[in-house]
Amino acid sequence: MNNFFPMAARGLRRGFSLSAFALAAFLCASGAVVAAPSTTVPDTPLGKVGSELLRHVNSDTPEQMRAWAPTVLSSAFGKEDAAAFVDGLVSAVRESGGLTLTNAHIQQGFLVLTVKARRTGQWVMFILAADPAQPGKLGRADLMPMDDPALYADWPDTAVSPERLNSLIHTALDRLVQANDFSGCVTVAHGGKTVFDECRGLAERSFGVPVDRETKFRVASVGKMFTAVAIGQLVEAGKLSWDSTLDQLVPEYPDHDAAKKITVWQLLHHTSGLGDFFVPAFFQHREKYVNPADYLDLIARQPRVSEPGKQVSYSNAGYVLLGRIVENVSHEDYFGYVQRHVFAPAGMRSSGFNTLDETTPKLAVGYFQASPFSTDWKANWMKIPYKGSPAGDSYSNNADLLRFAAALRGGKLLKPDTLTSMFKDPIPMGPGSIGAGFDERLSHGRHIRGHQGGIEGVTTNLAMIWETGSAVALTSNEGQSQAWMLAERIADLLAAEATKP
Repeated sequence: MNNFFPMAARGLRRGFSLSAFALAAFLCASGAVVAAPSTTVPDTPLGKVGSELLRHVNSDTPEQMRAWAPTVLSSAFGKEDAAAFVDGLVSAVRESGGLTLTNAHIQQGFLVLTVKARRTGQWVMFILAADPAQPGKLGRADLMPMDDPALYADWPDTAVSPERLNSLIHTALDRLVQANDFSGCVTVAHGGKTVFDECRGLAERSFGVPVDRETKFRVASVGKMFTAVAIGQLVEAGKLSWDSTLDQLVPEYPDHDAAKKITVWQLLHHTSGLGDFFVPAFFQHREKYVNPADYLDLIARQPRVSEPGKQVSYSNAGYVLLGRIVENVSHEDYFGYVQRHVFAPAGMRSSGFNTLDETTPKLAVGYFQASPFSTDWKANWMKIPYKGSPAGDSYSNNADLLRFAAALRGGKLLKPDTLTSMFKDPIPMGPGSIGAGFDERLSHGRHIRGHQGGIEGVTTNLAMIWETGSAVALTSNEGQSQAWMLAERIADLLAAEATKP
């Protein structure tokens, strides 16, 4: 069984961040959640907290849960994260009708509890970690939606016929619609042609507008690949190097001490040590943040996660700074540069950036559910940036994403030597690796490269089987969700097809 790389969006959980969303994706990848089917919580201090949590969900009132839950969270919890977790537990009490534990196991130091809501049938994963400094307290805790483990039960690990592949994808989409009210499109390019292209759901729920092949979707962190390509082009042009420092390229960045140590290579690989910009101050004044330069003071004010080069910490802030580098080096604004030098040569006529108050034909409205136990959809207007940035949230459609994949591999955007440099020395993360804007994992001896994205109202994935040119695009105006994994499952079968005798 091939393991999936954790979601490089790593979602936008209030942004495009590598947080519990990525961890959840890794933990549930390739059936990991059900690998050891036990419904007995481990008899450990952490296990006892997990058992108490489930007992309170199944017996408390919402008011009782709101009073109890904070007592098991350690002082290491940030105020916002603690509030979000408590709200999720209160929602579980109010909406789930009780939880049935289907699996409990320890993985990579985390206690993973898989539960099913009795009233709605929703599957949710609790991911809990103890605080070593405060025994009996949780140092990290999240609850994440997940797909029914049976969704891919009949998917093989070996190559299948084109007819069987189409049948598997078609059935999976229908199941996602039935179980999760899925809305979006899946398109597969293989052997130089489109072999699957289907959509489901609604682009706008108030008026019942259906999704179709021309629907545009926000793509969240998939846009990081566009920024990485822009940087690679400027390296090719000799206007900067991978080792150029932030201080050299963005002298106006306020934190000069940090900027002198941070390199372009570190920004691309999420090892700059920078924090993030998806903080309350950002959401209170979203309309102020339009161009990369608008973010500089906000980013510089955030606490650093580590010293540059010391560890991986997924950073949207780092990609915004890469966008400012593109502007300073090219003397073009970031959005215009990407439009002229990435979208245009790739033939991406349905891709771009917009502000929330612009009218963009065929652009789907994004929808999210307030908690993993909620069944009500909410529009995402208040949860996303006013305008996309170099970190993500441009819009596109599946046809354009596959054009990007073909142009990238075909040398229309970057020279082969540049791509080789960008793919060199990826940083291990889970069963995959983080590269310079492109994540990768091995499947059947083939490299699956690309990026995923997720935020409230967005789930997206572009997975490229690099050696063959096959690719899978999935876009959805719902999120965050685990639907992105369908593209990875398809990519595995395409990789198996490429290696069969």
